[in-house]
Amino acid sequence: MTTWYEDAFRPGSEIQGKWNGKMYVVERLLGAGSNGVVALVRRGTARFALKAGHETVDHQSEINSLLAISLTETSFKNFLIDADDMTINGKEVSFYVMRYIEGMTISNFIHKRGQDWIYVIGSNLLRKLTEVHKSGYVFGDLKIENMIVSNYGDVDLIDFGGVTPKGRAIKQLTEVYDRGFWNMGERVAEESYDLFSFAILLLKSLDQRKRFTGLSKMLPQNRDLDQLTAIMRENSVAAHIAPFLNKALNNEFDSSQEAYQYWRTLVSGKKITQSTLQMPWLKICFAASIFIFGATLYMYW
Repeated sequence: MTTWYEDAFRPGSEIQGKWNGKMYVVERLLGAGSNGVVALVRRGTARFALKAGHETVDHQSEINSLLAISLTETSFKNFLIDADDMTINGKEVSFYVMRYIEGMTISNFIHKRGQDWIYVIGSNLLRKLTEVHKSGYVFGDLKIENMIVSNYGDVDLIDFGGVTPKGRAIKQLTEVYDRGFWNMGERVAEESYDLFSFAILLLKSLDQRKRFTGLSKMLPQNRDLDQLTAIMRENSVAAHIAPFLNKALNNEFDSSQEAYQYWRTLVSGKKITQSTLQMPWLKICFAASIFIFGATLYMYW
């Protein structure tokens, strides 16, 4: 059965805004979920991510939150490019266009580069959350799938469906990242809610034995933080950041700014080992040096 978005988001399809009139060409579908569809689109030579939502009220709330954050003097400034409506199968569907960021999941990044990179990634993600919180919002649905890591540990948040004004009920969540799931607090949009999810995200990224697969299936009465401390004990990187993780999981930070400063103090002096860098230019330089060395020997032979 054809889903509501398939025809409109086929590669090469054109999407034109009803009110602003801007035209976008679909390159490929990036993802589809319960709260909308995201596609890679282009306008001229520029590429963007376009998200369309079939639930108008929820999608408009997401646009309003993203617009407010985009107007701040932070790294989110001008993140929202366009917001408009389109017609799909005779129904009006709202969409918005945002910056497109290339990268990979945190799990794939640290698998490729090494777990020491968690110190850099953690700092950058906490800085992003602090910017969201200062704007009066909580990210809400913080999880591995909703962030992208690029370059040298740079971080971007990519799905704003869970962004909620502070003080309100969290409107979108993923259970294993939710403190309510662990019986550790209410589902209220507070900075500590995001910090709890942040701790779970890091532990899940460092979970080499895939313990979370079993933890997510446990009965509510059997869930507690003791299961998470096992991951901290068996992983050297998790053990080093355990003081931070324990405070975040127990809602002991008053703000994300406090958490950010604590994190930076905790990981200060931690170096990324040379073996994890794997920069292409290092390989090129090494190959070039071998070539020059060989040529020199040949000339003097």
